[in-house]
Amino acid sequence: MKKILVTTDFSAASKAGLRFAIQLATQMDVELVFFHCFQALIPTTIHRERIKKAMDEQGDVAMQKLEHFVVQVHKSMKVAAGKHRCVVVEHLDPEKAIIAYAQDHDFQFICMCTHGAGTLRKIMGTHTGTVLHRSTVPVLVVPHNYRVRPIKKLLYSSDLANIDKEMAIVSTFAEILQVKTDLAHFYYFEEISLAPGNLKQMWRLKYPSLDRVYLQPYDVDKGFPAQLDGLITKSKPSLVVFFTHINRTWFDKLFSVSISESVSFVTKVPMLVYRKKT
Repeated sequence: MKKILVTTDFSAASKAGLRFAIQLATQMDVELVFFHCFQALIPTTIHRERIKKAMDEQGDVAMQKLEHFVVQVHKSMKVAAGKHRCVVVEHLDPEKAIIAYAQDHDFQFICMCTHGAGTLRKIMGTHTGTVLHRSTVPVLVVPHNYRVRPIKKLLYSSDLANIDKEMAIVSTFAEILQVKTDLAHFYYFEEISLAPGNLKQMWRLKYPSLDRVYLQPYDVDKGFPAQLDGLITKSKPSLVVFFTHINRTWFDKLFSVSISESVSFVTKVPMLVYRKKT
């Protein structure tokens, strides 16, 4: 059974990540592990037993709060809790704690929420942005204002550099959810040797889960973010899938035209971000 590590800091915004993960669990066989990282207040004493007792007590309080938080989110969605458990970890660095726990315990996904609105830098310049950049475990990024709805279609935004391997991963995920996948690529005219129509036909035959193929000339004036934003507005996917390079930050890879540019889909549509294979 696949496992998703669903993180929360108990904020109202973080409930969106829980809601998305719970919705996802209604469409696939998965265990949800709700995760909270806290920083313990160490008492001013040299006695190890007192320090340990204080940390254990704080851990118990955090666990009770997490369990109650999860119950309340399920109630608000009117969804019966499926297979899940709660985990509380004491650590000074939440990002390191999240990544280490996900990697050490063989999770297939990490689910996190963005916080607040505004420019991309403000939205992603948080724990979520750090985990995206550093994690080898795929990350589900959920907008803070996400509204629960069934996942009906994926949009795979591809640079075509490793399409066979990446499409196999996306297709497997789509098949588990029993949904179709659209593919999007913005190309330079000298980049593609075959006619776009022939490529679309070839890919549809090769990948049964593929529905629509959007091959559009790259518009230098608009830039990639604006073009993708417009396509997402038109195609209305439930989830956008990316593969990013390990040696580039999330901002530089996806939004190289203007890092601080506000792109509306980031605040509306959940994203699934995989680490590109080198």
